[in-house]
Amino acid sequence: MSPKARRVVRSVKYFFVFIILGCLALAIVTLITPGAHIADLFKPFDQGGMLKEGAWWQMLLLFGAIAVVYPGLVFVKKEVMIEGDFEDHRDTIVNQFESLGYVKTAEDEDKLTFRIRSKYTRFMRAYEDAVTITKGTAPLILSGNRKDILRLESHITYALRDDIGGGAAQKHDDPYDFGSGDTTDTQSDNAGQQNREDNK
Repeated sequence: MSPKARRVVRSVKYFFVFIILGCLALAIVTLITPGAHIADLFKPFDQGGMLKEGAWWQMLLLFGAIAVVYPGLVFVKKEVMIEGDFEDHRDTIVNQFESLGYVKTAEDEDKLTFRIRSKYTRFMRAYEDAVTITKGTAPLILSGNRKDILRLESHITYALRDDIGGGAAQKHDDPYDFGSGDTTDTQSDNAGQQNREDNK
């Protein structure tokens, strides 16, 4: 699906989501209002209704305007800088997605797609929970909900830093890897000790 078509689909979804939320809010206000009934929402204002004439159409127009703008504000792309390419860090990156409650649902030559594991969360997000990450060299591109993207980008960045630091630490922690400078010093110390023993 093209980006324009995807945005139209999202706008339509959120339009209906906003209508449902608006109706729920009005129903709750009506129920907690003394002497009011749900039927009052549909009565003319001059007959005891709670809404003025034309209020429903105004709300629909408002919800429609918000639904057109909302996807462009919520769904973003963000770069993730890495050393090397995606395949060098595949396991670390995938593990970060899984640790944050995502599961891989699709993969092709260019990108991987993840979705939230929780069915309830997916439903509450109108099933607009997909996050994609590009393959190839840096920068990788994360695409999806702004809140999710920022959290994933942060976790992936720190995880990759730990990988780099851990690799360096492991290299120097090898008890048999003294380096060229250490070997020279050790040989010098051994030679000095042998000379002192000979002098005795």
